Amino acid sequence: MKIDLTEDVPPSEASGWPARTRRLLEEVRGLCATWLHEPLRACLGDFDRRLYDKSDRTRSHVDQQRYLATRQTLLQGRQVFEERFVASIDRTFAQIGAAAPSTANKPGLTLSLLDAVEHELTAALDQLVARNEARNGPLLVELSYRLAVLVAAPPLEGERLPLGPQAMATAFRDASAALSLPSEHDVLLLQSLESTLVSGLAGLYDIVNRHLLAEGILPRLRTFPMARAPVRKQPPLSLETATPPGSASPPGKTPAPGALNTLREPLIRRRHAGPTHSDAGLVAKEEEWRAALAALQQRPSLIPGHVAGTPAGAASLRQALLGCLNVAGTASSFVTAPRVRLGDEQDDILELVARLLQPLAAAMRPAGKARALLGDLQLPLLRLALADPGFFEQEHPAQQLLGTFADAARDWIEDSDSEADRGVVSALNQLVDRAIWEPPTAALYTALQGQLDAYLAQLQRKAQLAERRHLEAMQGHDRLEQARRRAALLMAERKDSTRPESGLRVLVDRAWTDVLALTLLRHGEQSDAFASRLLITDQLCGKRPVSNQPALRHGLETGLQQIGMPAEESAELAQWLFAGDTDPAPHGPSTTSLAMRLKHRLSETTGADTSRRDEDETDPRVREALQQLRQKPAGDWFEFAATQGAPIRRRKLAWYAPHADRCLLLNRRGQPAEDITLPQLAQKLVSGMARPCAAVQPPSLALAWRAMTDALRQP
Repeated sequence: MKIDLTEDVPPSEASGWPARTRRLLEEVRGLCATWLHEPLRACLGDFDRRLYDKSDRTRSHVDQQRYLATRQTLLQGRQVFEERFVASIDRTFAQIGAAAPSTANKPGLTLSLLDAVEHELTAALDQLVARNEARNGPLLVELSYRLAVLVAAPPLEGERLPLGPQAMATAFRDASAALSLPSEHDVLLLQSLESTLVSGLAGLYDIVNRHLLAEGILPRLRTFPMARAPVRKQPPLSLETATPPGSASPPGKTPAPGALNTLREPLIRRRHAGPTHSDAGLVAKEEEWRAALAALQQRPSLIPGHVAGTPAGAASLRQALLGCLNVAGTASSFVTAPRVRLGDEQDDILELVARLLQPLAAAMRPAGKARALLGDLQLPLLRLALADPGFFEQEHPAQQLLGTFADAARDWIEDSDSEADRGVVSALNQLVDRAIWEPPTAALYTALQGQLDAYLAQLQRKAQLAERRHLEAMQGHDRLEQARRRAALLMAERKDSTRPESGLRVLVDRAWTDVLALTLLRHGEQSDAFASRLLITDQLCGKRPVSNQPALRHGLETGLQQIGMPAEESAELAQWLFAGDTDPAPHGPSTTSLAMRLKHRLSETTGADTSRRDEDETDPRVREALQQLRQKPAGDWFEFAATQGAPIRRRKLAWYAPHADRCLLLNRRGQPAEDITLPQLAQKLVSGMARPCAAVQPPSLALAWRAMTDALRQP
């Protein structure tokens, strides 16, 4: 569903926007719609699980029926909920810059004195808005100012701020109203929304802010941190596992500005406690280690034990850098000149960068393209970290880019040597090339982040389109199979068991079964067109007398042509039918010729129902797993164990046939992946070859920080 940008907006306001403003608003709306897709699906999946748990635990038969009825309503209205939610957000963009809407007559926002549950829902919405504003305050301030500058309006607040907390609350009201759920179930749905979508809104705000920042919208805007502890925990950059109580850190920021000093503490203690610690040698100047890094960048093979595209360990990296420093030293006599070494701070920075990249690389496939890309990014990141110690602050653009880069390489590259893989590798290589050859600045990494966000949003949109296309194809195929089964049943009821069946007659019956199925699919079983086809069927099977042979012959030929049979072949087949089971004329088509052509055509246009019951389904554990799969709506993700020919794969169960065994498993790009049936998936779950997994994997950088800080805490 897409709403025109000028909807509900006075022409003077919408038409007066420059082309750049309209373009940026459309891009921001596209980013928002793309981002909302997965959280909304996760929200409805979580809501369905809550309803199932409630119905399973309740002792009231009436309540159980209400929960089951809501689950059925949810199954039918999932798409409507998503479309209404996104459409409501679109309306806030359509009305951006307009006067604040009046809430006097706004439906759904008044408090009912008679409905306590409605009162509870409204209070819960108010609390959700307040928590979101507190949690994402700085990001919302940046967003409000940037969007306001874009449309030449005062800072946007409240309902006038697209994507803001109140806009999300209004979208929830609009979308839940389409489902017409009981009020107490609306409260459950709101809880699911907060746990899946609202808790991650900081990511959406950050993406939009970075996109506008990359376009030059208020590049110097900085917000003051809020004096409130963050609700959404971020991976700490210190050696502590969590932010101390009473911290004044803003949401998503580093606990303290001295992140580098905190990280260096254990390294300093180890250095002074070590028996081999020495301060001998001259400390390299900035221009010297810059030149050494540049030389190492051009010749990474100088790193001992270097494997192309693999992040180097700290010891190997230090040895190579020291070698370049002393070869490129300024002393006239290398033999008598003192050795040049890195300063303690520079050496610790090198150690930390290497330690940070090692867990990221370990989480990727060995010798894969993703790990190779990360290895190519190591030296540019080290160069930036040495030049800007603020690199270790979590809000630093390079930190954000590293996290997004690692997630993109992990999620979108399957090492299948496909065209899609090559496209992602090429896009990430462009970012690495810019990081290598351009001066290492925070502005560069901000621009790279905006470029990467835009590319990933484009990949996500393509994946959604591909998924929708394959889903519609499978649903159409399933409807066709059901129509074929119904048509075959009707044909079987009308056949004369005493009539001899020749090979050609069997093929004719199959062809006419397809005609019935196609008519049933297009017009329905109660239509006049289907009744006309059944009359022809009765006449062909001898159940009714033929009163008008030309009309019967014309109907037969027309029906056969609708399933793709050429006019001349359908005429020959009708000629054979009305002439009897022998050749109709000396110069006409032979029975054998007709049979061969018809058999060949049916093998191309019809297919056997691939639905089948596996023998393993007799296993009670498989039956139970299959029943659980059928009870849940499609959309869950599964992880398949590595095999000899393939690494670990993550696949989405996008669809399964309600009355058959077919299912559709898609990869991240929305393309069909595993060719298995639903019972086979249940068998793999029981055997441990597959397991459920989250739709969104944990951020790679958060796990890497945790691994690094845990290692630093070790004695």
